[in-house]
Amino acid sequence: MSQTNRNFVFAYAFLVILPLVGLAGILKSGRKLVAPVSIDGLWNLQVDSAQLDSLPCGKILASDKTIAISQSGGSLVLSFPSDTKGTASGTLDGTTLRASLMQSGSPSDASCGGRQLSILASVNGTPESRSLMGTLSVANCPACASVAFRADRQAPAPSKGGH
Repeated sequence: MSQTNRNFVFAYAFLVILPLVGLAGILKSGRKLVAPVSIDGLWNLQVDSAQLDSLPCGKILASDKTIAISQSGGSLVLSFPSDTKGTASGTLDGTTLRASLMQSGSPSDASCGGRQLSILASVNGTPESRSLMGTLSVANCPACASVAFRADRQAPAPSKGGH
């Protein structure tokens, strides 16, 4: 075998065969992966206002009954469209959502300063009609009762394009 043919065979093995073997291994190991449940979008929050008022940080949610969830895999960012300072970070493990909102408090709500509002919810339903059911609670506040809530995902706005 000439030197040119030998170089061609080595180049072919490194540039074609080796990447194909690597790709086959990646596809085989990725076969077991499952995508997380999709909860990205706007959600309408339904909570008893009287119970919400009993929480020291309940005023954060009292003014806005809409939550925007941005999702990247199992990581979440929850925001409240009417409150630019109020965002929460969280995780989605299977169908269990855990998030915490750290609020600095305001002069009108001094009892909330530095407290953490925790959200624990489960995702229910089909991809077309998902709902969240869970509790809101204030961390490090034994006297504060948990407040049950339900949230339904808003239908996405129709696209203006022809696709």
